[in-house]
Amino acid sequence: MSERSPAALAAYALAALLALFELAVLWQALHPNVSADYRAYYIDRTTTCLPQPVTGDYALGTELDFRSGGDNTRETRPCGWDGPAGDGMHSIGETSRLRLAIGRRQNLTLMLELTGVTLPGPAQQRVVISVDGKKLREIAVTPDKTERFTIPVPIDALDEDGFADIALDYPDAISPGKRVANTYWRSVKLTAASLSPA
Repeated sequence: MSERSPAALAAYALAALLALFELAVLWQALHPNVSADYRAYYIDRTTTCLPQPVTGDYALGTELDFRSGGDNTRETRPCGWDGPAGDGMHSIGETSRLRLAIGRRQNLTLMLELTGVTLPGPAQQRVVISVDGKKLREIAVTPDKTERFTIPVPIDALDEDGFADIALDYPDAISPGKRVANTYWRSVKLTAASLSPA
């Protein structure tokens, strides 16, 4: 077969196309076009909480019960929760999130009722609370002791999207066993929450 035959030229063209396709796939693998949440969870591994789409359906001022048999809170929990159980919604990983509809921006008060887990670990669990990416306060939760915390949420901490996206970060989260991935670590149990006008 001559090097200039149509069959040889077609084979070279096919090889060039395959090489270009593989280069494009390699480029995409090295520079994926993904959301910030996807990148943080799967690529950078800077979070253990991959938010799922939820409606955030919530009536401002309502106290939600997160225990089994309590309110249906599924549409307010994007990620980081396991349950519900009789003693509350157990956190999993190093971050948990709540998404609550608030309508117009205004000064609010966040109430969280939390209990520390009783796994062997620190004497208290630190919980860093942020709203719409802005840190508001750090609290300490005691194992097997249920406490209510009220946190002011100033209007300038809220975005204009009509929701409060609340993050609870757990710097002292505890691994429940050897070789357990940090996406399953434990910290607190949430039994109730509300967001009310200040």
